[in-house]
Amino acid sequence: MKVGIIGGGFGLSVQAPIISMHPHMEVVAVSTMHRHQLPDEFFYWNNPPKHYRNWVKMLEAEELDLLFVSSLPPNHYEMVKSAMQKRIHVVCEKPFTMNSKESKQLLQLSKESEVKVIIDFEWRFLPIRQKMKQMLKDDLIGKILHFEHHVSIPQYHYLQTTKQGWQGEKDKFGGMLGAAGSHMIDCLTWLLQDDVQVVNGLLHTHIPNGAGEKRDADDAFFIHGKMKSRSTFSIQFISGVNHGFGSRINIYGSRGTISLINNQQLRFGKASDRLKKLDPLRQLKVPQHLSKEASEYYPAFYPFLEKVYEFIAFNKMDNDLPLIEDGHRNQIILDRIRGL
Repeated sequence: MKVGIIGGGFGLSVQAPIISMHPHMEVVAVSTMHRHQLPDEFFYWNNPPKHYRNWVKMLEAEELDLLFVSSLPPNHYEMVKSAMQKRIHVVCEKPFTMNSKESKQLLQLSKESEVKVIIDFEWRFLPIRQKMKQMLKDDLIGKILHFEHHVSIPQYHYLQTTKQGWQGEKDKFGGMLGAAGSHMIDCLTWLLQDDVQVVNGLLHTHIPNGAGEKRDADDAFFIHGKMKSRSTFSIQFISGVNHGFGSRINIYGSRGTISLINNQQLRFGKASDRLKKLDPLRQLKVPQHLSKEASEYYPAFYPFLEKVYEFIAFNKMDNDLPLIEDGHRNQIILDRIRGL
């Protein structure tokens, strides 16, 4: 399967090296704005990908089976649309589009063209989250009462001293709601298999000035609401602080509770019993040659990649694979939080 990538950041530092490990996928072309963004290891591949500075020319020149759109959010709509018009299947980064009007148009086009569009919510395939999903499916905690996903990471000094570029710009959908919130909202709807009925959100910029930049994109968000099943939820993310406590997902049910700490430690308790740590899951062996950043994504991204390949090559659909419909539903929620 011939694969192309648009984007010189996440697409090249994380996606490309992991895709290149798949036995049936080959990265044949990449499009970035600057040649120096190409990782050095590309030049040591047996068949290094062709480099383009213009993604339109890449789509015209290459016969691609699959395109990874990992560019800035304002470009997603045009890039995904162009790929679909050329009947190239797509994996698109989140946030899927700039608003639900765009995502609705792409959803309609995908139905008309029968092109497969997948959203890169790869964390669904992290083994420990798959375990959580199975526990809920097995009805271990009964009716869901409340879901909370809270994250705090200590980036105060980093945000004060390091340029953020487009990620600090609201009109380019920079900020943590798009970067992390889209994943956290997807986690909510995917694990609970339910739709959001009511949502309220506050976006805030704790550090509007840093490294000579003025920023208006959020570095923190606080979201709460109610699902159609009447269960409630709370999602929050804070980065402009000096100390962080990582990530915690708690799911409270009528017969028990499930808790996941930092995507590593899973706890479960029945009724009013104390939460007990479950035995560690068998982990995917991370290849040693991967960078630290790519290594962190590998346990979720490689299983996700396997399901993408099976869907495109054999039309074998995994129930957890996030499709364009999921991207559109996610976008509707993001719009409501942003007041669009």
